[in-house]
Amino acid sequence: MARDLWFRTITSQPNTRSKKATRKTVSLTPAETRVLSLLPTYRTLAAIGTELDIGRPTVKTHVENIYKKLGVTKRAEAVELAETAGLLPARDRSPPPNRAA
Repeated sequence: MARDLWFRTITSQPNTRSKKATRKTVSLTPAETRVLSLLPTYRTLAAIGTELDIGRPTVKTHVENIYKKLGVTKRAEAVELAETAGLLPARDRSPPPNRAA
């Protein structure tokens, strides 16, 4: 899906323990998508607001909406789900290279 669409859509896989397989589709607004893109940085809400030139309360509202739409309660869960769904690029989780002095 193109990244410049008005609404973003996430489709997550159901819980594998569930007997009935269902798909959950979530639409994010462009503002929510911009905030979501900064969640992996672990900046404060105020810092994200400064970067996007919006107030901290507005960022907080967007984050709450993102969490509700994704069905998560923590930033790490939102980031992981967004990476899995392809909304965010997967982060390199390998340890940094050992630099000998």
